[in-house]
Amino acid sequence: MAARDHTSVLTGRVAVIHRLLLDAVSACTDEDLAWIPGPPSPPIAFHLWHCGRWADRWAEALSGNQQRWHREDLTTKWGFPAEQGKGDTGMSLPDEQVALLPFPGRDQMATYLRGAFSDLEHALAELDDESILRETDDLLGAVAPLADSLTRQLSHASRHLGMIEALRGLRGGRGTATV
Repeated sequence: MAARDHTSVLTGRVAVIHRLLLDAVSACTDEDLAWIPGPPSPPIAFHLWHCGRWADRWAEALSGNQQRWHREDLTTKWGFPAEQGKGDTGMSLPDEQVALLPFPGRDQMATYLRGAFSDLEHALAELDDESILRETDDLLGAVAPLADSLTRQLSHASRHLGMIEALRGLRGGRGTATV
């Protein structure tokens, strides 16, 4: 398979996971998004926001355009604290601080996610045969082939989708996985 084919497959898979995450936020009520079954489980809103933040960071890294989170000053608009974990993504943020994040309701969350996911998908569509294979900053402090870093990002988002579906199941909702 040619490198361009790999890029197309990766871009398509990212779009699928983004659609599933958007479907999940649409299926939730504001109460579902905020519900915490108990420590140390973060709410569905955290998982969605975290996936959006990483998509936003990758969109900036690939396109050079400022992250939507910063362009729209969502830290201020949503009333978030200055400290939001590594890369302002919630990564490494203590559970107690995650529980205090003032996530918005479903509609605002969905609007942010649609924008961040769209930005990343557009940036991915611009990749060519050489760029997907180049060594680059993996946004975690190491250098790796871009394809490896983006595949890890896809896997990471899929794990969060699984957590969202488990939490929705605990609330009586259904997920996208069937047996």
